[in-house]
Amino acid sequence: MGTNRPRSLADDLRQRTDAQLQALFVARPDLLHPVPADISQLAVRATTSPSVTAVLDSLNLAQLRVCEVLAGLVDPSSRDDVHSGLLKAHGYNETAVNHALDYLTGIALVWGDNDELHLVRQARESFGAYPCGLAGSFADSRRQVRAYSEDPKLVAKTLKKAPADAVEILHQLLWDTPVGTMRNAQRAIRVENAKTPLEWLLAHELLVPTADTTVVVPREVALALRDGQMLKSLDTDSRSPELSSIDVVRINDTGAHAALDFVRLVETLLEAWSIEPPTQLRGGGLAIRDLATAASTLRVSEHLTALVIETAFAAGLLAADTGEGWLPTTAYDRWLGIDDATRWSQLAVAWRYMSRAPHVVGGDGTDRINALTANVERGFIQPLRENLLRIMSELAEGVTSSPQLIVDYLDWHRPRRASLVRAASVGAVLEEAAALGVSALGAMTSFGRALASGEESAKTLAALLPDPVDHIIVQADLTALAPGRLPASQRRTMAVLAEVESTGVATTYRFTESSLRRALDQGQSAHEITDFLSTLSRTPLPQPLTYLIDDVARKHGVLRVGVASIYLRCDDEQLITSVQADRRLQSLRFRQLAPGIIVSASPADVVLDKLREAGYAPVAESAEGTVLIHRPDTKRTSVRPTSGPVVTSGPSDRLINAAVKALRAGERVDTVRSETVSTPRTTSSETITFLNTALKEQKDVWIGYADKGGITTERIVEPLSITGGFLTAFDIRSNEVRTFTIARITGADFADHAATEGSA
Repeated sequence: MGTNRPRSLADDLRQRTDAQLQALFVARPDLLHPVPADISQLAVRATTSPSVTAVLDSLNLAQLRVCEVLAGLVDPSSRDDVHSGLLKAHGYNETAVNHALDYLTGIALVWGDNDELHLVRQARESFGAYPCGLAGSFADSRRQVRAYSEDPKLVAKTLKKAPADAVEILHQLLWDTPVGTMRNAQRAIRVENAKTPLEWLLAHELLVPTADTTVVVPREVALALRDGQMLKSLDTDSRSPELSSIDVVRINDTGAHAALDFVRLVETLLEAWSIEPPTQLRGGGLAIRDLATAASTLRVSEHLTALVIETAFAAGLLAADTGEGWLPTTAYDRWLGIDDATRWSQLAVAWRYMSRAPHVVGGDGTDRINALTANVERGFIQPLRENLLRIMSELAEGVTSSPQLIVDYLDWHRPRRASLVRAASVGAVLEEAAALGVSALGAMTSFGRALASGEESAKTLAALLPDPVDHIIVQADLTALAPGRLPASQRRTMAVLAEVESTGVATTYRFTESSLRRALDQGQSAHEITDFLSTLSRTPLPQPLTYLIDDVARKHGVLRVGVASIYLRCDDEQLITSVQADRRLQSLRFRQLAPGIIVSASPADVVLDKLREAGYAPVAESAEGTVLIHRPDTKRTSVRPTSGPVVTSGPSDRLINAAVKALRAGERVDTVRSETVSTPRTTSSETITFLNTALKEQKDVWIGYADKGGITTERIVEPLSITGGFLTAFDIRSNEVRTFTIARITGADFADHAATEGSA
């Protein structure tokens, strides 16, 4: 910074080096859009309310408190005034305060030199009427207050004569807020007439009325009682989110298991919905009862189910079909065909960038939020998710953290954004990360770190996953154990043949009548089921299982449903009689036509479902009497258009350098304008000569350019090429490459020549 004391923020910015201006743009990227024409425009933009609010939101607690001290001091104040006001504050650290002041100056919230520091007006106003809990000065309007200002010790001397309650009242208003309430506060009260502690304080002007029911502690009185202290405490501890350390191998193993389990949950849900899709609500979204049904299918909580649904939706694997409801998309079939690590990576990337907050799904009473609706969108959740991934990944490998430590860390680094909503969201996002395997046991997994850094997370996860197993162990208690993860095709077949009892490193399946009947309904024969299990099992199939398969197959199809409005026929008349007498089937209103034949007016699919629910095993038959084996159709809908991930990053170095260059060019133009009366005037040949020379020497050119309406504007450009009567150049002020017609250029000069001549 130069030796001349700046008179304004614009003067301060003009005295800064290019490196300092570049640092300003890095800290406040909103100042770059669009690139300011000159320093004056930059200063104006830096003091607008939206820009100041944004930069205040980015301050940490120490920087914000120092900023508040400047707002509480008179304007201008010195660096020594700030230190004096904080010297007795608990936690005061001289180095931290100096760093905070340097940073506030660097980001243009504060300008001036060390003896005259100015806080920009918008930042001062953001702290309200009582920054640091201090009211305004009353020394000019109150004689007794003026005496307190001249001799601060007089306040303590006066209070020695005060009633005990008066001292307590004054100290209650000393730090948090200087404002109190009192009836008829503006009446005149003499010292000898004061009857209450409040009246005594008013009579001695230790309290001053500002309205009929409002009193405040004058600034002079408060500072005297505080002994000049602006803040009671200054928290310079940046908070560490570190909790403990744990073995990295254990973290990765736990996370890899969670990742595979999450992939399984998505696959299980979408397989179920491909056959029986839930309907879409009239206003969009998923009904609460369908969410509960999905949670029951997955055997997990509704919150985890909501995460599975919302992540599948964000990944483009799930969409709403106008006629069918919520269905897997065609992208789901491609997703099924890839390896587990890549499948997880697609889900994790979708989760990282989605702006949906699955933890808000549900709620109580009228505040319930349905999944897959616009109400699940939260604008802050994606930046928060990114921030949490960054915080966790910056910890050393094996270092754990906790939601409370991270909330404390965020509350110190971004205190203006602290809220109960953010605290709850932090816990929810960390739970989501653990459910996906991005983190485990409170620490980031290695593939979670790869995800956070944008690297190939699938390769990292694939190296941690065990090879798929190609066998199961069938046991005599009608269970089967897969000692690892089966290949996708075998895993889906086993999910049809048996019920999944438990998952983990190993998967336990249980064979039941209903599961085997399900396989038979989908077209598999008893022979095919036995062959599949015999091939897959390392041990011989136990007799209880083969007996169960044969028994279910023998019963399967004994009852046949036709289309004669509808008929059931069976050679076993006793079975027909029991069906007709079954009270659970009374709604079908069976009527006997002949021995072994009964009819119903209900549709065939309804009769089939009712009979199966009652424990029978019917099959449908055609008009020719042949058995109709029906496998439920898997439904799909088209892939919905999805926007790519929105990656927020700071401005590029090239843009920042161009912006600084444009500011300097704008200042040169302003300097030339102030000293000359017109834009440069040259002949066409002189203009071409200037342009060719500038192109050869890579110099900036100051030109006058007439538009189609004949209006001439001044530009500073960097020539790139000259062809066919056109100049292609980088317009430094607008930060873009443009093409100029040379015939419309009214004159040209070297930019540095123009600035020198203008100031001569």
